[in-house]
Amino acid sequence: MKFVVCGSGSWGTAMAVHLARIGYELILVPRSEEKAKIMRESRENTYYLPRIPFPGNLYVDTRCDKHLSTCDALFFACPMKGLVDLCTLLKTGCSKDLWIISLIKGLDYATLRTPSDIIAQFFPENPVACLSGPTYAVEFALGKPAAMVLASLNPHLEPLQKAISSAHMRVYRSNDLLGVETASCLKNIYALGAGILDGLQLGDNAKSAYLTRALKEMAYLGCALGGQKETFYGLSGLGDLMATAQGTWSRNRTFGELLAKGRSVESLTKEFMVEGYGSLRGYHALANKMQIEVPILQNLYDILYNQHPLDAAVHNLLSRPLKNEF
Repeated sequence: MKFVVCGSGSWGTAMAVHLARIGYELILVPRSEEKAKIMRESRENTYYLPRIPFPGNLYVDTRCDKHLSTCDALFFACPMKGLVDLCTLLKTGCSKDLWIISLIKGLDYATLRTPSDIIAQFFPENPVACLSGPTYAVEFALGKPAAMVLASLNPHLEPLQKAISSAHMRVYRSNDLLGVETASCLKNIYALGAGILDGLQLGDNAKSAYLTRALKEMAYLGCALGGQKETFYGLSGLGDLMATAQGTWSRNRTFGELLAKGRSVESLTKEFMVEGYGSLRGYHALANKMQIEVPILQNLYDILYNQHPLDAAVHNLLSRPLKNEF
């Protein structure tokens, strides 16, 4: 089999290394020829995943279109804001049998569409899937054990599931494409809040309580949007939330921590590309449109977009009316 990964950030590169190690021919597609040249010469991604060598069957090429007729699956690993441009570039070269797999964890806040919605618009005849779960790119690229979920509305998912799995990576399948994409996106938003608690040094009790209630709110909002409840307590929900909210490597968590330590939103958005910040705007709009009560998300929105004080947000959540847990 032959796979193409469009996007050479840390996660796209890690997936490319994983698939090449299994034994597949792999084409990794960066955005610029300059980066491609450096990667070809160094045989590693010195920008995002340094000191992890490329297997011999991993090739770097900026011309994704010339490989479409010979590959079996196409992975999209670009930032959400670049997805429409990528789809526009490739829409005429894909056969209808080609699997398109999204590795993107985001929401288009302008249109409130998920990655699979956008992909399906450009490739209406192609089978589309989403691969998500708690995976730190460096550990994954090093071959440390991991588990993910592969979701699609297409029932013929098992061959792809088996192809992507390995001795180090266990892939589960799901038919809840909307739920998996929603969970993988919402966890970035709630990880921002976990970082804020770290920055405020409010302790383990506060963070544990926050993550428990954040998961409950994720499931409540996700089900209201059409996802399945079980999905939010699985790998793309609970699993990815725990990893992203706890990991020192997490950009979303770090963003929140630095904000709590005094950095401005403006300076942080210039330094960090975090999907949680843009996604927060989109899911806030969706929740308001559907009149869904999401107090944690609302307070995060007020902090990041309305400059509300952090201590006021903490007080707002702790002073809500008392009620049953479930």
